[in-house]
Amino acid sequence: MPTVTQPTVRPTNKLTAATIAAAALSVSGIFVRNVWPSWYDTETWATLLPIAVFAAGYLVKDEPNG
Repeated sequence: MPTVTQPTVRPTNKLTAATIAAAALSVSGIFVRNVWPSWYDTETWATLLPIAVFAAGYLVKDEPNG
């Protein structure tokens, strides 16, 4: 994959997508813990976080933020 040159200090699309995925999964975990506590397992949610971050970063195409 070629290197993308960033003309500004704004984060890349991949980094932004990964950050949003982490935030969404954290909020989802809090929701599940409060609404369905029997379905919430700390180890499972901790394992899902890096998977979601990697998947979001992998699937989003990186382009210069012009």
